Amino acid sequence: MKIAMCGLVKSENLGEMFIARSLEYLITDGLEQAEPGIEVEYVEVDLLGRNDTIEEIADARERRLRNYYGYSEKGRFTEKVFLSLQQRGRKAKSKAMQNAISRTRHLIWTLGRNYRRRLESYFALKFEGVDYIVIDGAGLLEYSYNEYHWSLLLVSEYAEKHGLEVVYNAIGRAGAFDERDFGSKILKRAIQSPAVKYVSARDNVDAVQACAGPGHQVKLLADSAFWMKEAFEVDTSVPRTKIGIGLIRGNSLEGYGVDFGSKQWVSLFADIARTLEDRGYEFEFFTNGLPGDVKLGERVLRRMKLDRSYLVERPVDEDVLVNTINGYRALITCRMHSSIAAFTMGVPSVILSWNDKVEKLMEIVGYPERAIKRTAFRAHGIVDAMELALSQGIDDELLGAMKSKAKESVDDYLPRILAARH
Repeated sequence: MKIAMCGLVKSENLGEMFIARSLEYLITDGLEQAEPGIEVEYVEVDLLGRNDTIEEIADARERRLRNYYGYSEKGRFTEKVFLSLQQRGRKAKSKAMQNAISRTRHLIWTLGRNYRRRLESYFALKFEGVDYIVIDGAGLLEYSYNEYHWSLLLVSEYAEKHGLEVVYNAIGRAGAFDERDFGSKILKRAIQSPAVKYVSARDNVDAVQACAGPGHQVKLLADSAFWMKEAFEVDTSVPRTKIGIGLIRGNSLEGYGVDFGSKQWVSLFADIARTLEDRGYEFEFFTNGLPGDVKLGERVLRRMKLDRSYLVERPVDEDVLVNTINGYRALITCRMHSSIAAFTMGVPSVILSWNDKVEKLMEIVGYPERAIKRTAFRAHGIVDAMELALSQGIDDELLGAMKSKAKESVDDYLPRILAARH
């Protein structure tokens, strides 16, 4: 059995791999129970068409040239126009102007050297010989900032052409969603493709249902990463002494139109660390692997006049990040999947909410007070919430409920995968 696992599997944010690895674990376990001895192979397919080996390069353009499959220097001028129009579209006030710019960019994407043609060749390479295509979840219901809608459209078109089925496992929304947007129409074309046989949601179920259309009855289930402990075979008996402070890049909120930048993040993280220190806690900063998160951490260290030992080295793979999180007493973090990972390992966490997906997740889990809204970004209140979480711990029944929901999504479409074997 050869399954394409599609997601942001080559992201430097290693939390994305928590999703893919956990989903692979659940599917393999389900298939083996249904048919003992079955052999399962996964082809991990990056939705942005990145190479299997990723190099850390500071310059954004050079990073694309080196890390994106088939990326050509000859598309330089087109790329400048494409990115310039993106910025203009974000600043445009009227919906008509936004959509006019989106349509122009879609034309460039269709005809430009480094867009549709490049991704089509990448997907053709990766999907060769697969029996089934799984979209692994995360905040992929997105066209306003990261622009995943084009990749999802190409996946559906490939599946239609080659007689393959596609399922969306616990998909979530990130960024804007407005059915009047041109981008939402592309997203709907992708998800309402006849090749798509199943769609479940991890949050914003109404938006997911709107994209999936009347042909699907979308369930609100759960992210596969709630099975991380089993997927990564984590030993939770290790000593835990420090509080982990999970960082985020300085422009993370600005990209979604929120006026909260690097200076504010540096001040907030420094204040959190000082408050922890004043209350007698040991602490250190860590990241999910994004170089931008590391840069912000270095600025925090300079602000606090701390040495580099207070910032964990950038993790090179997901196993390193798992072990880092597993070693903490509690987390204060900005990355949703570091919080989910901690939850599965029995490590209480509070998460600084920069997107309503975080608040919805914590409501679903049963700990809404552990999502700190942007309007409440004050160090003392955040540490108070962390101390409350530390005193309460993790309720096994709440964790079990999330694991059951995550497994239900997989159980729903496992028979289709078994029936699709070549």
